Amino acid sequence: MKTRFSTLDIMCVVNEIQKYKGMRLQRVYDIDHKTYLFKFQLNNEKCVLLLESGVRLHVTNYEWTKNEAPSSFSMKLRKHLSNKRLEKLTQMGFDRIIDLQFGVGEAAYHVILELYDKGNIILADKDYIMINILRPHTEDEKQKFFVKEVYPNSRPKNRLNPPTEDSLIQILKTAKPSSNLKKFIFSNFPNCLDYGNCLLEHMLISGGFPTNTRIGIEFNIDTDIQKLMNCFCIAENFLDNITTLKEGFIIQKIDQQLLPDGVMKELCTNQEYHPFLFAQYQNLPSKTYESFNEAVDEFYSNLESQKYDVKCMQQEKGAVKKLQNIVKDHEERLKKLQDSQDEHKFKAELITNNLDLVDNTIQFVRQAVAKQLHWDEIWDMIRQLNFEDDGRTYAIVKNLKLSVNHITLQLFDPYNEENQNEENSQLIDIDLGQSAFGNAQRYYGSKKQSAIKEKKTIDSSSTVLKMAEKKTKQTLKDMQVVASINKVRKTYWFEKFYWFISSENYLVIAGRDAHQNEVIVKRYMKSSDVYVHAGFSGATTVIIKNPINQPVPPATLNEAAVMAISYSVSWTMKINLQNAFWVKPEQVSKTAPTGEYLTTGSFMIRGKKNYLPATHLILGLSFLFKLEDSSIPRHANERKTKGIEYEGLENIEENNDEFENITSENDSDEDLEKNIELQNKETLYAVNDDGESLKVKTNNNKHSEEEKLRSNNETSINVLDAPSIPNCNNTCKAVEQSDAVCSDSDDDDIEPDDANDMDKKNESNKPQILKRGQRGKLKRIKEKYKDQDEDEREMRIKLLQSSMNEDKKLKRAKKKDKKNKKSTDKTKASGNKQIFIKPLPMLLEAPNDTIQFEVPKEPIKKSEDNENSEDDETDKPTDLTETQMLDSLTGSPYPEDELLFAVPVVAPYTALTNYKYKLKLTPGNTKRGKASKTCLNLFLKDKTSTTREKNLMKSVNVQDIARNIPNGVKLSAPSLSKVLNK
Repeated sequence: MKTRFSTLDIMCVVNEIQKYKGMRLQRVYDIDHKTYLFKFQLNNEKCVLLLESGVRLHVTNYEWTKNEAPSSFSMKLRKHLSNKRLEKLTQMGFDRIIDLQFGVGEAAYHVILELYDKGNIILADKDYIMINILRPHTEDEKQKFFVKEVYPNSRPKNRLNPPTEDSLIQILKTAKPSSNLKKFIFSNFPNCLDYGNCLLEHMLISGGFPTNTRIGIEFNIDTDIQKLMNCFCIAENFLDNITTLKEGFIIQKIDQQLLPDGVMKELCTNQEYHPFLFAQYQNLPSKTYESFNEAVDEFYSNLESQKYDVKCMQQEKGAVKKLQNIVKDHEERLKKLQDSQDEHKFKAELITNNLDLVDNTIQFVRQAVAKQLHWDEIWDMIRQLNFEDDGRTYAIVKNLKLSVNHITLQLFDPYNEENQNEENSQLIDIDLGQSAFGNAQRYYGSKKQSAIKEKKTIDSSSTVLKMAEKKTKQTLKDMQVVASINKVRKTYWFEKFYWFISSENYLVIAGRDAHQNEVIVKRYMKSSDVYVHAGFSGATTVIIKNPINQPVPPATLNEAAVMAISYSVSWTMKINLQNAFWVKPEQVSKTAPTGEYLTTGSFMIRGKKNYLPATHLILGLSFLFKLEDSSIPRHANERKTKGIEYEGLENIEENNDEFENITSENDSDEDLEKNIELQNKETLYAVNDDGESLKVKTNNNKHSEEEKLRSNNETSINVLDAPSIPNCNNTCKAVEQSDAVCSDSDDDDIEPDDANDMDKKNESNKPQILKRGQRGKLKRIKEKYKDQDEDEREMRIKLLQSSMNEDKKLKRAKKKDKKNKKSTDKTKASGNKQIFIKPLPMLLEAPNDTIQFEVPKEPIKKSEDNENSEDDETDKPTDLTETQMLDSLTGSPYPEDELLFAVPVVAPYTALTNYKYKLKLTPGNTKRGKASKTCLNLFLKDKTSTTREKNLMKSVNVQDIARNIPNGVKLSAPSLSKVLNK
């Protein structure tokens, strides 16, 4: 397979790319350490030029996966070449070196691409002084390729003249007889190196010399020299007219594989690309393109997928060969059994035909052994007997095996005179313990045993072969399914990061290292997104993508906090209950304070931070399945923001002027202020009918002073990072005397005035009997908060604010005027009902401050910091496409869904609640590779999984599953022990 450009290829592609001269260079990207993309634009016309050091140069129409962050070499190219015109594109000499000139005059720069040996890319100024070099090195201890050195003008070779007839004759006379003509010419004529192997073979075939022509046999120096000179003329004419070539060709190879069902499978793979269909390729399968550049682009763009196809075919060949080996082994066993039967039958017949000779010999050896003679003496007697008797009375003894009581006799067929020679004799082992007839019967018995084995083998062969064929067909089918899945499989842009989809359908991404932290902030974070961080050095940067530009719900914020804490040293050190915080994008800056320097992945956080509740280190491993478009509506609103619902809230009568609010009994005033400053949490709590406190996050610092206090019909109590229960001095009594239920619901079904009316009515009623467990809880509440005084309570009330927003106030004002609904609302309030409390994303903000969170890595250059922020906008997903993409992925597939492929995901365990497959991960000692294999085995053994789901999960590489798993985990799942014990 062709791997790099030849001189002819360079001549053709340079000629075709001339039409792009005058276009401006917009951006430089790097695919890997040796492959770069130059994006040009002129008016509305665009093109992308691909340069691969040592391999190729061509314009590409395909999308290539770029590096997450540009390399230093890309940044250097951007710095000097951005917005400059491509003025010249030339081949240096007649060599595999290309010179791209950007700009003119004093502002000119040269990009020199070397396409031979290890290759190189060099950035030089107008005087060819090297500014930057991809591969610094020294050649022949003279030519140095380093920064500030001058690129040697003598480096490119020039085109050589063809040999004369005399020089050709003289060199050919030095060839050894029967030498291959093509190899000899290629090795001894320097200009043939310029031709390349393809043009050399083409000129010889066109001139009348086949590829295997040998000097002195098919080629005669005296008679064929002129014919050879014409071959050189063909090559020179081809080089002179190479710029007139317009088409491109890809030479293909067809591999065939006979499958067990008799179907012949063919695989067509690309082997070489050429600007001309040379003579040696005329009869081979090929594909024609409008230009050579298009052929090269197609060849390299499909190279990886074809490698995968070739790998699949090799696996198929291996499976078919395994089946063939089973069949072959079976046939060999049958043949051995048949040969054994024939051999044993023949030996038995020989013994039967020589009964007297065999019996006499057995008796002779028995007598010798009975005399207790030494074995050597017995062997001397037998040799003497063989010599004197010559097989007339005794059979010829060839060997003694007295240790096993056997002798070896040489027997002939006495009824066939033609076989009375040693070549047609048969050596037969005879048991001295049996007579001649007994030995014959022994061989007949062995023949019978072999016949029985043969019959059993034949009887079982059909079953064994059918099972082997069935297994092979299933293996081939699985391979085809996996191949088709991998071809459909789309790698999403976020898979290069840590990522998951929250339970409320928000995409959350995090950097794997410092460079990725830079990328997700500078390239992917938008003004509507949320920045989440664990708050200490070494933790990853987490971004919540917010395409709908609405406040992010608390559940998603908490899940992002779990991710931020888990992908940090807290996981390794097994530290639970850490607090993360979130801020808005405008609070994140790369600008360091005066005199300080920010390393890669470090950002300045300015302003107020919103701390999140402490989290546990609990992740989950699962699979998301890509839905076909027709199956997406079936999963509409599968991940949506859900209200927090409570049933049967009991009304607690409170003071009409203020809230009863409490904190930990050991909190002092100083502790409270410190708690506000460090924790910055505000939580809305309600007490349910079991006396348990229920928590809902609320906004803070956004309401007027007149909203701070609610009427006594509200049961919600604001506290700071502590279980919220009303002041027991007043409230516990109120609970015993009231049975009304009040709520602050989304729909505001109960009005404030209505609630007051209900309270007055309830006061005249008999006390409500507390439910089971309520009285004990209230007693503990009273005991715990008995020391709280009024001053402390008033101070806490002033610090906390209500979560009621302006919209609710307007709604309540309108509903207050609807007097005709009072009786209905009172009826609703008198009984138990389901109350939905809307979760509010904003948590209490910290005081204004500036905090720097760093990931300890090597610093990056300033130029990279400044220019890395701009990138290809085609890689940035739009809000609409991002939402559609998330909707097409489901963790809970239905049997009727059409699934395309599976994507492994590691997420906070709460985000995987509704997923079909999930495995809990907590800090432990299991390595990620073993964990991923265990996970896959567990999911594949799930009895509810369909065949399609199993095939999709099988097609995922174990490395892709393990990629996002933290180091050192403990696995938890139902039936996990059964998988681990197998």
